[in-house]
Amino acid sequence: MNRALAYEWTRIRTLRSTWWLTGIAVVLGVAISTLFSWAVHHEFSTRGVQVDDLDELGPIVVTQLAASGEIPSVVCFVLAMIGIFAWGHEYRHGMVRASLTALNSRSQLWTAKFLVAGAWVAAVALVTLVLSGLVASLFLHEYVDVFGGRTVAIIGRQVLYGVVLTWIAMAFTSITRSQAFALVSIFLWPFLIETLINVFFRLVPGLRDHTELLRFLPFDAGGRMVGIFDEGQSTFGDPLNALGGFLVFGGVAAVGMAASYLLFRSRDA
Repeated sequence: MNRALAYEWTRIRTLRSTWWLTGIAVVLGVAISTLFSWAVHHEFSTRGVQVDDLDELGPIVVTQLAASGEIPSVVCFVLAMIGIFAWGHEYRHGMVRASLTALNSRSQLWTAKFLVAGAWVAAVALVTLVLSGLVASLFLHEYVDVFGGRTVAIIGRQVLYGVVLTWIAMAFTSITRSQAFALVSIFLWPFLIETLINVFFRLVPGLRDHTELLRFLPFDAGGRMVGIFDEGQSTFGDPLNALGGFLVFGGVAAVGMAASYLLFRSRDA
C-alpha cells in the first residue's frame, strides 16, 4: 500500500493541472472573501451602520458565501476537478495500464487515488479558508471576530464537504471513464438538474404535496453541511441538519465509490 500511495502522490503533484487548479482555488477563494469583506467594511464605515449581532458574518465570508446557503462553494467545485483528473488522465491518455503494471494491484491503486486526492483537496481547502479568514479579519476586525463563534466548526464542515464532493466526482469519472462527461456533470447536476427538479415539484400539481422529498437531493443536502441559516432540528427533518446533510451527501459518495471499486476490479483496463 505504501508503494501505491507514493506512486499516486508522485503522479498527482507532477500534473500541471493539479497546480493550476490549486492556484485557481486559493486565489479565487481569497479574492471572493477579500471583495466581500471590503464591501461590508465600506458599507459599515461610510454609513455608520451599527449591528449588534454579526456572528454569521464570519462563517459566510470565510466560506465565500457558501455558509449563507445561497450558493455552493466555488472553491470546493474547483478542487473537485483535481479528483476528476486523477482518474480522467489515466483513461484519456491510456496510462491506467502503466499504473497497474507498476503496482500490480487494482485495490491498492483505487484506494491510493481516493486517499491522496482527498488529502490534497482537504489541505488546499483548509489553507484557502484560513487565508480567507485572515484577510477578512483585516477588514472586519472592528465589527466581528471572524474566527469566533461557529466559524471554526464551519471551516471543518467545509473541508469535509470538499472531500466528499471530490470523491463523488472521482467515482463518477471512474464509472464513466469519461473526463469530459464528468467535468460537465459535476456542474450540470447541482446548478441545473436539481434546480429543474425543484421547479417541477413546485409547479406540477401532483408533486406539490411532496416537496419535502427535495431535501434529499444530493447537493441540496450537501449544502446543509455548511449552511448556518434555518438549521434543522433533527437529522432527517425538514430541513435536514448538518449531520443529515452529511449522511445523504456522504451516502451518495459511498454508493458511487462502491460501484467504482467493483467496476474497476472487474472491467478490463
